[in-house]
Amino acid sequence: MKYENGLTSVLINDKNSLTATAIIFIRAGSVDEKPSQAGLSHFLEHLVFKGSRDYAGDLMSRNVENMGGYINAATSKEFTMYHISIQKDGVEKSIKMLADAMQNPLFPQDEIDKERKVVIEEIQRHSDNPGAVLYEKFYETVYIRSALKNSVIGTPQIIANVSREEICDYYKTHYVPAKMLVVVSGNFDEFAVEKLIGETFGKFEKRDPLPDPLLVEKVHSGKDISEYGKVAMGYMLTGFLGPDANGEDIYIADLAASVLGGGKSSRLYRSLYEKKHLVYSTDSSFTAEKGTGNICIASVFDSKNLKKIKDEIRKQIEEIIDDAITEEELSRAKLSIKTNWNFSLETPFDIADNNGYWHLVGNPEFVTKYMKKVESATVGDIGNFFKKYYSPTTASNVALLPSPAHGCK
Repeated sequence: MKYENGLTSVLINDKNSLTATAIIFIRAGSVDEKPSQAGLSHFLEHLVFKGSRDYAGDLMSRNVENMGGYINAATSKEFTMYHISIQKDGVEKSIKMLADAMQNPLFPQDEIDKERKVVIEEIQRHSDNPGAVLYEKFYETVYIRSALKNSVIGTPQIIANVSREEICDYYKTHYVPAKMLVVVSGNFDEFAVEKLIGETFGKFEKRDPLPDPLLVEKVHSGKDISEYGKVAMGYMLTGFLGPDANGEDIYIADLAASVLGGGKSSRLYRSLYEKKHLVYSTDSSFTAEKGTGNICIASVFDSKNLKKIKDEIRKQIEEIIDDAITEEELSRAKLSIKTNWNFSLETPFDIADNNGYWHLVGNPEFVTKYMKKVESATVGDIGNFFKKYYSPTTASNVALLPSPAHGCK
């Protein structure tokens, strides 16, 4: 439902459920940040539940716990989300709490100063994680124009020095109804919940949002990057640009990634791990973004095998393009995706999260169409997908390797 102030709500009722989830998505993440604001979306996520007009201090969290529920938040490149999962009789109270947190956060200075330390420690742990470091470098390489290159975690310098005034300004700029989506899933009184959302979120002051950031990335030359660090083995992400969230190819992308490297029956697992013993592990996935998505292949290996792995990945993709795949491969990939898809819709939170994301990226019909599109895919569709999106000149390899001084002597 669309409200006059720009807010959108989605209600998904299931009378067989004993629980429910209320999520508020804010269409504000790292893609919306200026360089001087790097990490503010994530910092704000830490602060919103630290007290609001009607729920000072940790009262909101204690209320949720006392009702047997869970309260949490998360930040991504494209949005920040706040959610409460609760017994079915606690839904309406949860919506009231979330509405107050979104409209009337207090941002106490003492809590800001406490959370600075927490977030800076999180950033430091992030920088010590090889996978996280590689992920950041991969996005900076694959996306050179799009705001998708922005890091979610931010920098210690900005978090250490950002003022309460700057935090409030960022909140006022981005936490506007036109950038909010309320999703409620599970067992609840639909009439009462719809009325309550209108009386709370629906009454927020209408304010014009800033223009959306650039999220579409044009095809560009790939890069081959190797960096060295305190790691005991090699890590590499190989990838290239894929379809955006509103294109028809979005339905083939997961299948293509699964055939290539999704599981022990995939092309890359059989060639890199079982036959040639070049990797300790390998996997591939498609990441959907509101703008341009990407196909990413992750490998963990002995660094002496780096070139052979790059060559084999290229060879396997080109064989799919030239010779197609078998019906057996396609059937296995479809079954794997069907299983994963069903698991992703098991709980009220899963359902709200999944539906909410696809509403946010502008493709709300995706959830109902996805499995039908997957089931109707042909072997030719997989080859055509790689032919359309892959080229050895536009694919990038980003590797993190052991430094010469690292390890036993």
